[in-house]
Amino acid sequence: MTDERTPPRDRDPDADESPELTGMLSFWETVVEDAEATAAEYEAEGWETLVVHPGDVTVLPPANLPEATERVGFDVLVPGREFDALSSWVESAAFDRYDVYRAREDDTVFVVSVVQDAASSKAVVVPLYYGLDEVAAMATKARERGELRLYVRPVDADRRVELVQSEPDPLFP
Repeated sequence: MTDERTPPRDRDPDADESPELTGMLSFWETVVEDAEATAAEYEAEGWETLVVHPGDVTVLPPANLPEATERVGFDVLVPGREFDALSSWVESAAFDRYDVYRAREDDTVFVVSVVQDAASSKAVVVPLYYGLDEVAAMATKARERGELRLYVRPVDADRRVELVQSEPDPLFP
């Protein structure tokens, strides 16, 4: 875990839904249900799973501030109890594989990333979303680095867990 601050967001933090999800909340709910169903499939095969339920997902670096941070990936805001569970898993696991499932609705991309530690049969399921107009700088930097990270964090602290995805292309259309 690290303590670098997240760059400022370009939207009102009191907004009811992110701009990417405007008019698509039912699709997002379906994606979250798919994430939970995916976790159930892993559990049926003997895996222990943790599904996180993002309250917000932000592209890093942000499109409007491409040099604001060295971080490349998604800032994923989750409930404190889910963050605490993930933090304890990260301490004892080596997440070295992942699967990505992706769908597109208009100009919004929805992703379910399943980050896995095969040795301990643990899988973290992370639903994500982003607007196509927000991702160009991140995609370029991720391809240059050959990796992308999921920066999972709680709302009430400056802590985060980083999950690395060593092949970023499956996350992009």
